[in-house]
Amino acid sequence: MSGPAAEGSGHEAGATRLHNRPPQPSPDPSMHIHARGLLYFDAIRHNGSIRGAARQLFIDASAVNRQLIQLEQELGFALFERLSSGLQLTPAGELFARHATHVLQDAEWLENELDMLRGLQRGKVHVVGVESLHSALLPEVIGSMLERYPGISLQVTSASSGHIAEYVANGRADVGMAFDMPQHDDVEHAASGRFRLGALVTAGHPLARKRSVTLAQCTPWPFILGTEDLASYALIQGELNALLEPPKAVVRATSVELMKRLASAGHGIAFQTRLGLEASASPAAQFVPLESAQGAPILGTLGIHVRSRRSLPPATAAFVECASQVILRLAAQDARPKRR
Repeated sequence: MSGPAAEGSGHEAGATRLHNRPPQPSPDPSMHIHARGLLYFDAIRHNGSIRGAARQLFIDASAVNRQLIQLEQELGFALFERLSSGLQLTPAGELFARHATHVLQDAEWLENELDMLRGLQRGKVHVVGVESLHSALLPEVIGSMLERYPGISLQVTSASSGHIAEYVANGRADVGMAFDMPQHDDVEHAASGRFRLGALVTAGHPLARKRSVTLAQCTPWPFILGTEDLASYALIQGELNALLEPPKAVVRATSVELMKRLASAGHGIAFQTRLGLEASASPAAQFVPLESAQGAPILGTLGIHVRSRRSLPPATAAFVECASQVILRLAAQDARPKRR
């Protein structure tokens, strides 16, 4: 039920239960907040507006606005600044957002645990991962999940390594998968594997038959580089800055698949891991392991990340386990010397 009547009846029922209890010391105000208030607040902050939250929740905007006003009155703080561009969290809103994320995710964990006690294999997992995982690794992990747990729903979003931590920290995603993701206080590492970075060239390229190459050896040809928020660029940034001779030309792109296609077509050299190369729409690219100027392999760490101090729901824990198994196996394969 939605609308004013539903809000009123839910609040009155909660008030009746409180009156029937023995007198208690006055607790933190947030303990009085009805669960509906948390849901509405969470929808508002994710959408940036009351109307957007109302559309997400399939209720009237006036009901969302009333709930927000009640929430702010109970807390004694404004949670959002009303700007012409939309609603923006106040400092109190930032604090309350962390509380709401913890409560809502813990509620999801409880629901999943109860389902497991009933013998049900239900649940949902929202995964956010870098684009390079979508052509090979994630299809394998998702296929394994669907075979083992056909009742679990999966949502997959693509983002750069620099943005994935925020998805996980604020509860927009349950699991983040990224290379060398920047550290975040509210995100913790669950598992990882290391993968070698390489130069992608065409089969007939002069470097294609080498056992390994350095960036300096690649400078006669155009470089196809990711933007600064992509881990593939961050891994070689120091080597790029140390080059005595700059590359002939540089193409910058946010798309991993676009960089593979350009390298496969002979327009330059891209620098990525081997992950997904065989399954790419551009399979003509050859992978040549990349080394630093000192002769050490350049390695990227693919990590699985979850929110810190969160008890993972069974569905999320199952996904982390499946993804960990696939990553460890592929990392072991990547570490074996390839015959040329």
